[in-house]
Amino acid sequence: MSRYLLFISLWGSLWMACSSPEKVISNASTPISFWTPELIDQVKKNNFRIIFTTPKAQITGIFIFKRMDGEWRGTIINEFGLKVLDFVSTPEKCRIMNVIPFLNKWYIKKVMASDIQFIMEIDNPDYPIGVHANRHFMENTLMVRYKKEKELCRFPDGAVQYHNHQRKLTYSLKKIHDETER
Repeated sequence: MSRYLLFISLWGSLWMACSSPEKVISNASTPISFWTPELIDQVKKNNFRIIFTTPKAQITGIFIFKRMDGEWRGTIINEFGLKVLDFVSTPEKCRIMNVIPFLNKWYIKKVMASDIQFIMEIDNPDYPIGVHANRHFMENTLMVRYKKEKELCRFPDGAVQYHNHQRKLTYSLKKIHDETER
């Protein structure tokens, strides 16, 4: 019997040592905002460098958005200055418009609308997915996960990365602080 207790004790110690250092934050008791005032201005225009990655392609450009009349309105422009798409996001719906031809397919627009809505509305208490998402810190990185499909990370340096695990898509965002950085 003592051998089994020793084995269980050693196994438990090993399991605890190998577990990741996550600090779980309950949505009900301690709501924490993903977007900080340093990252997103609720009044002015926001500019981010964006790298959109799929298993077959990568699009780099600028992600521009602004809060207007209770909606996030924005656009993505590629590195050559061509508009990739426009969007309007609310907690109820995200509409994708003016899409470049190779992305202008209903199933691509549906996925991108869902992804952009998750990114833009994650802190909105009227957005049901954001309310039910799990938020936790892992080594100073805030991670927001919804099921095993969506994951939004805010790194200590202010970089933001969104993963759509189901479709293997990644959106990497980095704030543009100065007009001369473009």
